[in-house]
Amino acid sequence: MTVMSVQERRAARAIPPGCAPGPVLPSDWSRVLDRLDYAFQPIVQMRSGRCHGMEALLRGVDRTPFADPHELLDAACVQGVLAEVECALHVKAVEAFCALDGWPAATLFLNIDSRVVGTPGSPWLGLPVDRRLNVSLEISERRELRPDSTIEQAIERYRHAGVGVALDDFGVGYAGLRLLYESKPDYVKIDRYFVAGIDQDTRKRAIATALVSYAHALGILIIAEGVETEKEFYTCRDLGCDFAQGYLIARPALGLRAIPERYDLIEDLNRKDRRKPSDAHLRLSEVIERQPPLPVTSPKTELLEYFRGNNSPTIAPIVDNQSRPLGLIRERDLKRYVYSRFGGELLRNKGLGDTLMELVVKSPVCDISTPLDQVIGAFSAEEATDGIIIVEGGEYVGFLSSGALIRLVHERNLAMAADQNPLTRLPGNAAIVRHIEQALEDQGRRHILAYLDFDNFKPFNDTFGFRQGDRAILMFAERLKAWASCNGGFAGHIGGDDFFVAVSGTGEEEALAHVAELVAVFRSDAESLYDPAAREAGSFLAKDRYGAMREFPLLSASGVAVVVEPGAQRLTPDAINAAIAESKALAKGREDKVFVVRLG
Repeated sequence: MTVMSVQERRAARAIPPGCAPGPVLPSDWSRVLDRLDYAFQPIVQMRSGRCHGMEALLRGVDRTPFADPHELLDAACVQGVLAEVECALHVKAVEAFCALDGWPAATLFLNIDSRVVGTPGSPWLGLPVDRRLNVSLEISERRELRPDSTIEQAIERYRHAGVGVALDDFGVGYAGLRLLYESKPDYVKIDRYFVAGIDQDTRKRAIATALVSYAHALGILIIAEGVETEKEFYTCRDLGCDFAQGYLIARPALGLRAIPERYDLIEDLNRKDRRKPSDAHLRLSEVIERQPPLPVTSPKTELLEYFRGNNSPTIAPIVDNQSRPLGLIRERDLKRYVYSRFGGELLRNKGLGDTLMELVVKSPVCDISTPLDQVIGAFSAEEATDGIIIVEGGEYVGFLSSGALIRLVHERNLAMAADQNPLTRLPGNAAIVRHIEQALEDQGRRHILAYLDFDNFKPFNDTFGFRQGDRAILMFAERLKAWASCNGGFAGHIGGDDFFVAVSGTGEEEALAHVAELVAVFRSDAESLYDPAAREAGSFLAKDRYGAMREFPLLSASGVAVVVEPGAQRLTPDAINAAIAESKALAKGREDKVFVVRLG
């Protein structure tokens, strides 16, 4: 019996859109590939549940001489047929994908070995791609890129061919931020290592927050890989991730017949989340311009109509067939066409290119629920001089112009100035109460709400003067700011020597350890405020409240940490304040200066 190779089978039927026949593989490799199949796992929009795409995952390797896909590709590389094997695998994946009902509405995510990225003979370079087929190549960081490769040029070639690029396994591989900076891909997939338990790990949240902010400033969308729990889903969504992939949504499936339009589970999760929309969401909804986008497949002549007239916009947002933003086309870049007598004829000239993609410039992208500070950070990017594209669930919803953003910044600065301690510039009482209210409404996570104040501050202030007292307050405030920044927490200044810190969605032991560390470090910091004699004695003489001279220990801080457990509760800010007031004396009497109260 004669076994047909992959290429022979393809010749016997229609070639899938986007792929062209490659070189014939050796017969032993053809037999290996015949034993392989592809499973598909969905990538969904986190706020709408819409299926954005499917990742093709190789299956059946156990039916070959190889232990796993990495070993298979390593063997192909050793034998000098890696590019040919990758081409054949991609053909197989495209065939399976195009057999699914509804495939034109989704993006196919294909893994590509970094050793063939941009090389002659690698998949998708120089091939005509059917416009119905959306493909994004996932470049894994688990293997170092060739030293002589110019990744930016390679990715530009893929884009010119109509193919997107995603960085896979981001954060656990070789290239890291260098590759992100040089390549400016369409997607970044946060590795499962950082998603696992992110709801309980402040350090993972801080890293993910920074990555999301930086990626969005470059116009890159974020996919959270390996989402397995509802808490991980909510945390990744609230950090600004655009898409999710993982067992919570669906496991990789063989024998899939159709691509679901959306996943009810995601809609249910968002419906169950009873927290109110953020102020940033509400305000952005009011000020963004609902400017209609142009599909990237539009003829260039439509640009003339788009920019025609005295009141026409100066930029055109460009989207793909899934309403995902690709960037902007600026009127000023088209002056030689728009203001030319023969502009229409010039744009119809095929010699100048026939796709809008050649004219698109990258733009920062922010979700409509992105905190205003992150939006401002995106605007500071070099590419943001025109404004920022606003998305919801990964889909284009409007454009935030530079003028509108400046108004938002002005509003925020006025609001902060009205509720900010003039000495420390930390949020004041009103902001603290709002934070407590929001934490109590968020009943799906644990919250640590801590009140901190100085011990024996009045005798210190009376003895060493208000200037030293202010130095002590500023010293402690700087510690709180740094802590909040590193741990995704909130720090406020009630007034005088009274402070407030809070952190949500983290392990109790870790959070309480941070509070204890703040107290302990301040005790050491405060020693610098005394003269050598007082430091050596470990105390100082001062009048007590009755006017009598006595010895006081060096300045320190103490705190009451209120732990609000997840689950239904009817706590109020007043109940939190009462619990703190009852426990302040107990905290000052403890050796570690921290007393814990559990509510909920």
